[in-house]
Amino acid sequence: MNILITLLAFIIAVSILVTFHEAGHFFVARALGVRILRFSVGFGPALWQRRFGADAIEFRLAAIPFGGYVKMLEATPGETVPDGDRGRAYNTLPPARRMLIAIAGPGANFVLAIFLYAAVGMLGIPGIAPIIGHVDPHHFAAQHSTLQAGDRIESVNGVAVHDWESLRQQLLAAAMNEQAAKLTLRNAQGQAEETVLPLQRLPKDSVGPGFLGEVLGLGPYLPPVIGRVLPHTPAATLGLQPGDRILTIGGQPIYSWQDVVHAIEKQGVKQTSLRWQTPQGRLQEGQVQLQMILSQGKPEGYLGVTLAPLPKSLIVVHRRGLLPAIGYGAQQSWSVASLSVEMIWRMLQGSVSTRNISGPVGIAEVAGQSFVAGVTPYLSFLALLSISLGVINLFPLPVLDGGHVLFALAEILRGRPLPPEWMQKAQMIGIVLILMLLFLALYNDTVRMLKP
Repeated sequence: MNILITLLAFIIAVSILVTFHEAGHFFVARALGVRILRFSVGFGPALWQRRFGADAIEFRLAAIPFGGYVKMLEATPGETVPDGDRGRAYNTLPPARRMLIAIAGPGANFVLAIFLYAAVGMLGIPGIAPIIGHVDPHHFAAQHSTLQAGDRIESVNGVAVHDWESLRQQLLAAAMNEQAAKLTLRNAQGQAEETVLPLQRLPKDSVGPGFLGEVLGLGPYLPPVIGRVLPHTPAATLGLQPGDRILTIGGQPIYSWQDVVHAIEKQGVKQTSLRWQTPQGRLQEGQVQLQMILSQGKPEGYLGVTLAPLPKSLIVVHRRGLLPAIGYGAQQSWSVASLSVEMIWRMLQGSVSTRNISGPVGIAEVAGQSFVAGVTPYLSFLALLSISLGVINLFPLPVLDGGHVLFALAEILRGRPLPPEWMQKAQMIGIVLILMLLFLALYNDTVRMLKP
């Protein structure tokens, strides 16, 4: 992907989210009478700045776009606050009001996410139909349920499933809550059935990005139709063409593209037979000598074909009206926020790997991919990132909004402000912890980039 597109998508995303976050602090602080000195999107030298209003508030767009801040008037020892501004300094407010200002930033991110998801709900986001294409016999779903290739999932624990992504979210939520998942479905013959996935039996560290495929062994239905035949490969030698539908490999019936992948990998470098159907309906077959490649250090068979674009019949777009879309936005935001908190808690417990943490590089990659994919994928990405920003900023660390809330609560409980030296030490500890988290995220990004 073009690195300029990735960088642009990342900068746009960060700028939007930071602007809303700081606007939350800004408007609540203004409503509580605090004097605002500066509203900055970005750090460092100003690219653009103007002053507005009776307070001559400076609005600034700065050169380093990875953050922002609202600078408020504070009464510091040794400095005189003008008579007109007495009582307008942030640090002279009662602690409860300071808590409101601190919470307003993450709150704005959650509100933004609701409206972003609502927009997605109205526009509709294309997704893959929730049809099972492959059930790996060596994984959890095959060993603990009656799921079969061709089953179309209609609901999980009573919640309607519209596409593969909503199926993933519902199963992941059930696993995180250590619940069984009751699935209603229609099999390949169109008959209604029910099955139960006992997800409460899964190991606690099994949840993660590849949950459906790597843990449950489930894959969506992708027709085994060739999109491209790579030159100088066994497929080109055999005479396969774009649009051909693979029917059997080594005499074994092929139902989905995952069957093609698994069959070729399993065949290794030996000669095998293929049977296929051309776009014109002609049946053909032949023998082919597979090549060998190394995948993650293991030898695998290689044919040299790619998947064709999915037919429109397997692309689902679920659109909602205004009020249902807002409800969807609120429900989706709550679901994502709850899952985020649960994942963080499990990481702290050590039951979920910290490899799931992504840093700026990983986030930028996803930003670029969703930007290229279209409006609704990018809006969904913005909503997810906005919730993540809100959740992280509520951490009770001194340099974050949650730290300010913690200080205010401590002041309420003590009946007087915390000693300045306590505040300074806490700030240093917070900075160290944030830097450690950043280094861990960058390390994960680097490992993912170097992984073959």
